[in-house]
Amino acid sequence: MQVSDIIEAVRGYAPNADVDVIMRAYLQSARAHRGQLRKNGEDYLIHPIAVASILTELRMDVDTIAVGLLHDTMEDCLTTRAELSAEFGEDVADMVEGVTKMGKLEFKNKEEAQAENLRKLVLAMARDVRVIIVKLADRLHNMRTMEHMKPARARDIAAETMEIYAPIANRLGLSTWKTELEDHALKYLEPADYAQLNEELEGSRAEREAYVRATAGTLRALFEARGVEATVTGRPKHLTSIWRKMKADGLDLSQVHDVLAFRVVVPDIGQCYVALGCVHAQYRHLPERLKDFIAIPKSNGYQSIHTVVMGPENRRIEVQIRTGEMHRVAEIGIAAHWRYKEGHLAIPPRDLNKMAQLRAIFEAAKEIEDSNEFVDTLKIDLFAEEVFVFTPVGDVRFFPKGATILDFAYAIHTEVGNSCTGARVQGRMVSLRYELHAGDTIEVVRKADQRPRPDWMDIAKTGRAQSKIRRELREAQREVSRELGRGLVEGAFKGAGQGLTRAQRDEKLAAAAVHFGMSNVDALLLAVGQGDLSLDKLTLELLPPDPAERQTTSLTRLFGRFRKREESPVLVGGEADLLIHYAACCNPLPGHSIVGYITRGRGITIHRSDCKQLSELEPERRIQVDWHGTARSAHTVDVLVLAQDKPGMLADVSAVCKVLGINLVRFEGHRAPEGDQVIFDLSVNVSHADELDKLVSKLGQVKGVVRAERRLPS
Repeated sequence: MQVSDIIEAVRGYAPNADVDVIMRAYLQSARAHRGQLRKNGEDYLIHPIAVASILTELRMDVDTIAVGLLHDTMEDCLTTRAELSAEFGEDVADMVEGVTKMGKLEFKNKEEAQAENLRKLVLAMARDVRVIIVKLADRLHNMRTMEHMKPARARDIAAETMEIYAPIANRLGLSTWKTELEDHALKYLEPADYAQLNEELEGSRAEREAYVRATAGTLRALFEARGVEATVTGRPKHLTSIWRKMKADGLDLSQVHDVLAFRVVVPDIGQCYVALGCVHAQYRHLPERLKDFIAIPKSNGYQSIHTVVMGPENRRIEVQIRTGEMHRVAEIGIAAHWRYKEGHLAIPPRDLNKMAQLRAIFEAAKEIEDSNEFVDTLKIDLFAEEVFVFTPVGDVRFFPKGATILDFAYAIHTEVGNSCTGARVQGRMVSLRYELHAGDTIEVVRKADQRPRPDWMDIAKTGRAQSKIRRELREAQREVSRELGRGLVEGAFKGAGQGLTRAQRDEKLAAAAVHFGMSNVDALLLAVGQGDLSLDKLTLELLPPDPAERQTTSLTRLFGRFRKREESPVLVGGEADLLIHYAACCNPLPGHSIVGYITRGRGITIHRSDCKQLSELEPERRIQVDWHGTARSAHTVDVLVLAQDKPGMLADVSAVCKVLGINLVRFEGHRAPEGDQVIFDLSVNVSHADELDKLVSKLGQVKGVVRAERRLPS
């Protein structure tokens, strides 16, 4: 293809386009790539021209096509962003830079590089979805011409294509690109399977094409007789789809029945259902394989009715029924929404990112700083199968398979998620851990004083929900640290005998904030509470030393940093008014031997003496602690009970708690993998290790209980 063909194609769908932009981009690319060759010996310019040509298939605007021509000039030819901006404007320069940045940094290992590249890819999409469309076109042409690549390198590129680019194309609704990317990738990832399957399909091509022609003709005649105006085409499903079905079910090609798919395109939605009725009246259909994506479209906008029937010669075939506009969206996805003014995109930026799930992925990308953590959440958000559920007013929401009530709540609104305690599904009360099922109608149950907990990170599955929980937990911890910092500073004023008014103290703190380069007093207090700013250093600035100042021991000064008002159940050096919290890894109870560990910004963490995690911490930060004999406090602990699944077992287990006078705060049960056993998860309040030991012992004596034990976080 020549640049003149690209310009002619653009004029075909955007007659008023400023095609001069495309010509100037072509000339710039030709100058930049002069003398460069591809792996196969071709002039390098063939590649950007091919990418631009692929972009015209989506009827892209002239700026995006210019980026297709220029996308390698910054990376391979040292063209600067300033040069591109001056010649083509900020939009084009931004997009070329976005495509270029998707792989320029060096990393310690391959996994880290892949993770960071994927993160940059999605962040670039968040700014302008056209960036990823150019990148997809670039990858598509590379996959078409990869036969001269070294085998190991080709496999790496194919794996990245299958795991990242094809699913993103699917989320954007680019079904044609998605299937081609997958088939090219399969050729290099599973060369033996690909070759065998391709050979078998080629061997049966003549027979298959004859069947397709005959069946398409039969369907046309059927629709014509019923007054349905329809275009009918048939084709085999794409290679990767057939291969996956063979692998999943352990079949060979002769055993895969619904290899053929027939597409029926009709004028309007009403005719879709008339056509469906015609097909079902003529052929026996498989009810479990009927899917109505018109009534409930996929999250990428795809609409069609899919049905599997026993067609002519009693062969199983799939029939897809849709309107012309639905077919256009199915073929070019999000690009079907483009609107142009003089060949440039003229729709608001918010309309560029039509799919809610992609916006959620963008938000997660901005929240998660660790690349590998981002990839973990993205695998669910981007690549998992979907389920659809309904809000109480009938709105449809899509979630990855495995998503929970928490994911649903946060998809409604951040505050709905923050205050969620459970939900009613079809009127039945369920917990936060309930996994969403297709067709569920969900009503969130909220409580005003409910706030996110750390264990919610394990319950939520979507990046959107996890990023919001992470932000709330971080802010809650910041508030705790800020209050700790305030208490430490006020303690310093009091300890120095400074009878200052609140205004005088605030004036001194404001001056100290400026001195230490903090934006305000809150930032100063946060820095002290987190341990980023030494209290001693701040005290020297606020309260210059007085020779007459009373001397304090180093231990007293240490205790002064962790003061709190209420009496603690733990004594540290004989003092009971210190800020302490219990380590989640071992969750010590009164009666256990304990050790304190000075945790930066959080006071003193109490561990069991035999805690494995404690042995890995810095020994110089340990401190002797003892249980306070007079202070009483309730400790929530988890207990696991494995029992025979029989009537009355739940009542027998809960009765033990009642008899012992132990408060049962949570009780969940689920079937064990063995099938004839059940697992009960209990959370109980106890005030001493002896109480817990007695409870576990009594539970173990219940008839039918196989095992009872305390459960600690893994």
